Amino acid sequence: MKTENSYLGVMLDCSRNAVMKVSAVKKFIDDLALMGYNCLQLYTEDTYEIEGEPLFGHLRGRYSQDELKEIDAYAESKGIEVIPCIQTLAHLNAIFEYPLYMYNYRDVADIMLSGESRTYELVEKMFATMRKCFKSKRINIGMDEAHMLGLGKYLDKNGYHERFGILLQHLYKVCEIAKKYDFYPMMWSDMFFRIAFHGEYRNLSAEVPQWVMDKVPENVSLVYWDYRSESPEVCGGMLDKHIRFNREVWFGGGAWKWQGFHSGNEFSFKKIETAIRECNKRDIGNVLITLWGDDGNECQAAAIYPSLVYAAECYKGNFDIDNAKRRFNELFGESFDDFMLCDMKTPDNIPRDMLIANGVKEMLYSDPFLGRFDASVMGDGSEGKWLSSLAEEFKKAAERSKNYKLMFFSYAALSKAVSVKYDLGYRTRVAYKNNDGKELCAVYDDYGKAIEYVGEFIEAFRKFWTSVNKPHGFDVQDIRLGGLLQRLQYCKDKLGDYIEGEIKEIEEFDEPIVDYYYPDDKSKKAVCYNRYKPCATANVLAFATFNED
Repeated sequence: MKTENSYLGVMLDCSRNAVMKVSAVKKFIDDLALMGYNCLQLYTEDTYEIEGEPLFGHLRGRYSQDELKEIDAYAESKGIEVIPCIQTLAHLNAIFEYPLYMYNYRDVADIMLSGESRTYELVEKMFATMRKCFKSKRINIGMDEAHMLGLGKYLDKNGYHERFGILLQHLYKVCEIAKKYDFYPMMWSDMFFRIAFHGEYRNLSAEVPQWVMDKVPENVSLVYWDYRSESPEVCGGMLDKHIRFNREVWFGGGAWKWQGFHSGNEFSFKKIETAIRECNKRDIGNVLITLWGDDGNECQAAAIYPSLVYAAECYKGNFDIDNAKRRFNELFGESFDDFMLCDMKTPDNIPRDMLIANGVKEMLYSDPFLGRFDASVMGDGSEGKWLSSLAEEFKKAAERSKNYKLMFFSYAALSKAVSVKYDLGYRTRVAYKNNDGKELCAVYDDYGKAIEYVGEFIEAFRKFWTSVNKPHGFDVQDIRLGGLLQRLQYCKDKLGDYIEGEIKEIEEFDEPIVDYYYPDDKSKKAVCYNRYKPCATANVLAFATFNED
């Protein structure tokens, strides 16, 4: 039931490279208070300091305990409760980059080894740190997406055990530690459903066994997270399944900023509206809007502010998007429409049939000669014209903006760079196949432009990033974008050698283009993977595991 003690919160991902500076977190807290939020969860997998664990969050921009205490005190002064949000089972991939350090804690993949005393010694250190730093009695213990639970070292040591039993045993132990430190835990609920539904989370025709629901500790709140459902039947039906646990239920929605550089405000609006309406019907008063940062956290929080304002207004019962637009302009003295540009939405003549797809990240990093995503290029220059126009709109927005000039200039530079890079490989291949020397020379010149414009984007993006985040994590952007520059130079030089007759062929163009998504249906055009590695190369870039022997 929604009461004066209910929470309307935002979860800020500080674990996928962008660790927001304390000064920026304070500004974010100010903005949340303006919008009407009363809760902030800082999602920190390993990006916080634990005494006696020097490698935990090492080189990752982790928050010191003093920084967390400063954030907590400032938030309290603004009427915001900071609820620590950590991981106590899975999603701890970064610390497993230290194989010797984490050997005794690891089951498989990024999952901790359940049932081992050393595991719970580390978990207790996590709780001890959180208790030192935060006044809240609430804590989010994570425990989501542990898909391979019990199937690695646990299996070797203990033999096969039913995963519900492993999960519940681990949960009991974590809750025991939480109680010791005066915390009331909440957790993402998906593992209860995934185990029961054989990997599925949202299955309206299936039920979690009653004995499992009965064994969930009474003081654990369940967070039903759903970032995609527009169906009241799905969202409402899943909320009903959670209510049957007879535990406190939270809803976790999403303000989509984790699909690349661009935001997903328009995509988020309907999902947020549906979810909050269904929560209201069931008197579920605790709502959390997540701001994940998958694959590098390239999209910064401010770009998704229209969704946060809309969610706060929906929570108050105001579902009219025009109302949110007016509120946004009043609260920030900025243009709602200018911020919506950050969605980088494709015009109607550039069809995309995948999730909030615009192809910007894919085609920024797509190799010009290998052309893994070139099957989705229109081939008539439409994308370049759209992005060139968008770059001009971003420049105008930057000139109008009071406080977000760096953000808009960064988007302007990105749009300009991708306007040339988007179909560069496609054009090169067509000109090469047609033996069109004039077009090859024009394309050659555009490689030079792409190199220049990507360089300008790197500088603009760096200025924006460092105005908000700690420097740690931008090394990943430097590696990716610097690699892109080097690859563009390689392709330019090789194309030049071909034009000058120094080489007779470009072998990369001998392989046909195959649609990454629809190899058997040429009528469909889609591009939206939004993961750097497959965008950049089909070849082995890095191994995700290590030899435990």
